[in-house]
Amino acid sequence: MSELLDVAGLAKHYPARDGRGTVKAVNGVSFTLKTGETLGIVGESGCGKSTLARLILRLIEPTAGAVRLNGTDFLALGSGALRAARRDVQMVFQDPYASLDPRMAVAGIIAEPLEIHRIGTAASRRERVLELLDLVGLGPDAAAKYPHE
Repeated sequence: MSELLDVAGLAKHYPARDGRGTVKAVNGVSFTLKTGETLGIVGESGCGKSTLARLILRLIEPTAGAVRLNGTDFLALGSGALRAARRDVQMVFQDPYASLDPRMAVAGIIAEPLEIHRIGTAASRRERVLELLDLVGLGPDAAAKYPHE
């Protein structure tokens, strides 16, 4: 199995609000994820799980550490290459009410990343949405529903 994601010594430190000291939001996290493996990050609220995910995706820049995705130094990518690489890695938040727009129908939510990354035509995106719904056991009628439904 090849290494899909290699995180080494990843850290994010912020200056303390009182100006004395440092808050270590993430400090020295390392792990390797191989192709086909699944990793769950668990911990109490405020322990740095979301910060870790944002660091891996470079939504925030790390204080220290390295992130390699498919052998590529993710932290060294320029803006164009970073945008292209983000097609292959996404965050999935646990709370659907906080992460899904309640004003958008399911089809729009699923199609949004395809639109952002300019994948396919409008017709092929609609078809892909239906394929994905079927893949997770939802019928085509789910496309018109809203997250709360």
